[in-house]
Amino acid sequence: MKTPIIAVSPSFYEIQNLDRSVIASSYTDKIQKAGGIPIIIPPQMQVGNLIQLLDLVDGLVLSGGYDIDPVLYGEEKHEKTIVQSPRRKANDMGMFEYAWTKKLPILAVCLGMQEANVFLGGDLWQDIPSQLENKKVHCIGDWYNARHDIHLESNCLIREIIGADKANVNSGHHQAIRTVASDLIITASAWDGIIEALEPKDSSRPLLAVQWHPEMEENDTVGLDLFRWLINKVNK
Repeated sequence: MKTPIIAVSPSFYEIQNLDRSVIASSYTDKIQKAGGIPIIIPPQMQVGNLIQLLDLVDGLVLSGGYDIDPVLYGEEKHEKTIVQSPRRKANDMGMFEYAWTKKLPILAVCLGMQEANVFLGGDLWQDIPSQLENKKVHCIGDWYNARHDIHLESNCLIREIIGADKANVNSGHHQAIRTVASDLIITASAWDGIIEALEPKDSSRPLLAVQWHPEMEENDTVGLDLFRWLINKVNK
């Protein structure tokens, strides 16, 4: 059996004349542990080149990173929003549109989940602490030190993977889903109502979008098992 090739979207940082595409090894390591071959696809200068690369892959991981440009959902930038590079925005949008159209398996992580929702017509809270009251801590500093429980809806993919109606996950985000895109449904939420997982209404579309970072989890149930789902979906 062919080992699945999984595309990964890297962050893109514009630092003086040292622009760079970067992805944490935790993503590529988890893909390999799950049985796949990761391939990092940096921003392409030609759309045709991106399509040629994506024709070679079997699945997609949309990784975390800086915030999506709120112009995509008709809002001005909040003072707490750190907008991702336009090159990453274009690259991620192209990758998602290709995978969504071709029905390639997609695992969307944190920013990736927010992108999937926005690309399909939804929108976001740009900053949980300043825009919402009485919410749990969803981010401590710049890393994933916050943790909280989530509730999983019945008869959904994420509950099937985790095998329980609740789980404890890391939390490293200051933005969150506000309006869910019409093609998606909520399948997990934090106890304060923040949306933690989305899946397509059409179950023939293999998309799993989560707000936490499974690549950073030591608990396989909410970490490695999500990457195993991606690989297993390719092999079916």
